[in-house]
Amino acid sequence: MGWAANDGSGINLVILPGEVSPAKYLTVYQNVVTWMAATTPAQCSARQQECSRSTNFVAACPSGDLFCSVPWKFIRHSTAQTYMREYIAGNRPEPVVFRPLIDRRTFLKAGIMAAGSAFGASLIGCDSAGFAIPCLGPAPPPTPVPGMTYIRASDIGCALDCDLRNGRNKYTGGFATDDAPRINAAMAAATADNPITFIIDGSALISGLFLLAGGYWNIAGLGCGTGFFVKTGTNNDGIHNGPVNAAIPFDPGPPAPARGADVSLSNFTVNGNQGDGHVGNSTSGDRRGSQTAYYCGINLMNLNNINIEKVVVVNTPAYHIRLSNVGNVKVSGCAMESRGLQTDGLHFDGPANDLAISNCDFTCGDDSIALNSPEGFSGDISRVTVDNCTFDSWSLMRLYTTINGSMKFNIDSVSVSHCTGKLTEAAFLIGTWGGSKPNSVDHISISDCSLTAPTVLGLSENFGSIALKNVILRPWHAGTLWMDPPNRICALARPSPLYGNISFSGANLSFENCQLCEFGTSIAAVVLENDSTIDNLVFNGFALAEAGPVPVPSLVETAAGSIRQLVLTSVNSSNISTPVPANQFSNIGTVSGPGVLATGWEFPDAIMADGVPYISASTGQPAIKVNGVVEPYTG
Repeated sequence: MGWAANDGSGINLVILPGEVSPAKYLTVYQNVVTWMAATTPAQCSARQQECSRSTNFVAACPSGDLFCSVPWKFIRHSTAQTYMREYIAGNRPEPVVFRPLIDRRTFLKAGIMAAGSAFGASLIGCDSAGFAIPCLGPAPPPTPVPGMTYIRASDIGCALDCDLRNGRNKYTGGFATDDAPRINAAMAAATADNPITFIIDGSALISGLFLLAGGYWNIAGLGCGTGFFVKTGTNNDGIHNGPVNAAIPFDPGPPAPARGADVSLSNFTVNGNQGDGHVGNSTSGDRRGSQTAYYCGINLMNLNNINIEKVVVVNTPAYHIRLSNVGNVKVSGCAMESRGLQTDGLHFDGPANDLAISNCDFTCGDDSIALNSPEGFSGDISRVTVDNCTFDSWSLMRLYTTINGSMKFNIDSVSVSHCTGKLTEAAFLIGTWGGSKPNSVDHISISDCSLTAPTVLGLSENFGSIALKNVILRPWHAGTLWMDPPNRICALARPSPLYGNISFSGANLSFENCQLCEFGTSIAAVVLENDSTIDNLVFNGFALAEAGPVPVPSLVETAAGSIRQLVLTSVNSSNISTPVPANQFSNIGTVSGPGVLATGWEFPDAIMADGVPYISASTGQPAIKVNGVVEPYTG
């Protein structure tokens, strides 16, 4: 096995230069590239062991043998961790290529995308049989609505000769016909007084559909086999509202413009034709797009009243569906499937409001759902519901409100229910940078979900209220990237594996009828580090679903964090040795709750609230504090 010379991102290595000169820095880079090109798996493994023992050079990789397929290295120096944090935050230069797009994971792109195996093998390109497209069944034509104009693709001379799996002519195997010019011309007449529904009644090759910026148009397919394949070299979104360059700049910043309205997409497929930056939609050298914009499957901007139903989006260069400065959005029954970083499923940029997502299936190489307040035009995001969806991705949802404290927004009222999935990094990645507003992420509710991940909540941002109810976590971290956390304990809530060095403050975190299962000793319900604090941590029904080989050391780990009030309403303490390690009780302000005594755990007298029965660590007997005085408890 050799190393790929270029992964399509424009970056082969991430090198932390430290105090080396630019000339030496470039020499190191070139030498490592040369070495990788000639490396065999055995040599790679040996080099990995050698580097891991070195004090000034270390090979960093996501996990074990994956090193041999991930071409990235880190030069270790006295300020490496500081540099990494600042590099992630965008305050240090990217060593190989500069791309002025807001990017939260730049330091990860090269290795993961080159590896392929980290997020699935490389996708099938146009030179093969094609991409296997999920089928959501047939669909009837839309029911006519008075005042709506209906245009069928077959009636305006569209060839509809494209194989949606690979972009070739489905009859001859040769070149398919670009139907985009006809479709764009026919849809140009859409206005508020003359809304148009385009019926895609076949399979079309397109060099981008650029439809009315203000909305008042719809696209309706007939289900399986109808839709669009984005032509090689399009170098743009598959479908967006506005002119060809409507998405440039990609992250314009505030103020957000006025919104148009009324766009509906239903019952068709978009194959985004992900390539390697030389073949596929993008031929810029970067498979995701250019230095000024990512290329999305669907990109809708500055709109209210968007309905997306039973749309299949696959094989996209970057985000499957991006929605920027939008409101009153419904996405239901959709399927999204692509691999590689930046292939978010539903990517919302602020401001955004009233977003309802249901019955969707996400298979993504990045965040399935991303709520990104500082991106796009930037602004608050509020009132989001997600129900009955399945996930196989980097994270179920990312929520973040600030870029290194320079822009500060809020995300409020997010409800996720009846979801299942397997997440590589965390179910919910909350925050990316420090410096957010107090309670910047607030009123988050997660209920009736069964998730396989290293953690449900990967925390690195201030939050107000987060409530988990009937949530089951199956701890799993085989593919997790642990970039800077002091430990790798799986937990319902813990510092983000990716951004684990960021301190945060939380007001209220509660667990009701939640469980951990399939566990070993390296788990806890909550882990706090980095001098982070939680004002109120409440357990109202918590248990380990299975008995492990040895007891779990503690319910909560607070080695470098603090909890002002720990409330134990109901906890099944079976197979959990202590509430917190003995040397960490000093990090708890007070302990209260009607379920304290039933745990059978011993607590120091000093941290117990008045009127709460408990087992005293000083006597080993039931006790209660009355007006601050410890007395035997006989009730």
